[in-house]
Amino acid sequence: EIVGMGSVLNADGRVLTALSTLGDGNGIDIRYADGSVVHARTGHSDRIWDLALLVPQVGKWAEGLSASDGDALRSGAQLRSFAPGRGKPQPATLVLKNKRSLLGADEHLIRDVFEVGTKLGPKEFGSPVVDETGNVVAILGRACVPVEKGPCAPTAFGVPTDALRAFLRTVPASAIPPAPWLGIQGMPERGAIPGVRVVTVSPESPADEASLRGGADRSKSDIIVAVDDVPVATPDALSRVVGEKAVGDRVKLLLFSGGKFREATAILRPAPLKN
Repeated sequence: EIVGMGSVLNADGRVLTALSTLGDGNGIDIRYADGSVVHARTGHSDRIWDLALLVPQVGKWAEGLSASDGDALRSGAQLRSFAPGRGKPQPATLVLKNKRSLLGADEHLIRDVFEVGTKLGPKEFGSPVVDETGNVVAILGRACVPVEKGPCAPTAFGVPTDALRAFLRTVPASAIPPAPWLGIQGMPERGAIPGVRVVTVSPESPADEASLRGGADRSKSDIIVAVDDVPVATPDALSRVVGEKAVGDRVKLLLFSGGKFREATAILRPAPLKN
């Protein structure tokens, strides 16, 4: 079931959305524009501003949105938000009114937010509001209008880009996608076939499952010559190529041992947590 919309951060893969759509924050999946679905966790949140940053646990998504430097309230501005639909999200015209103050979570006053002049459906929260260039001027969240002598009235509002930037500046260093891990220790092999000689293979690692062989016997241990056809002559080069992949990626390893080449496929995972 779709619970809300979100914005993929440009060249990042993490998703900025409305916290209020996420429920207890467990069992969250992200569906990207290409239809791929990955599990995610909430890496950072702000109840007052109704913001959450979702961190994908597998895969990579390089294409995303950037903040606009334009005036969202300028005359003639053509703004759109998005709602879930069959297939891709459906764009719709959206009206932002003047900036005002509202009550965020726990009745904290939030200032200079956009008042939304368009009726929204319950699953549109978290959607970006984009201008004519496709850049983000706000993200849709929930707040309250103060009401004298009564409970506040729930309303939609647009979180402006300066508040979004402030939120992202406070993201903890741990709120990043897990790093891919192959599971070997190696040393440079500078012989006739350059590469990374496998010294040890971590038990139950992707390398172990791909049947890579390590050890002191040079006649039996594998040399990793290339990863996905990219030569790796040193452990640093191997780490760099693997680091450009993502958890869940399948990588093709070109290996050399016993005077013969062979290929193996490894499915990258995060490194196990240290006790």
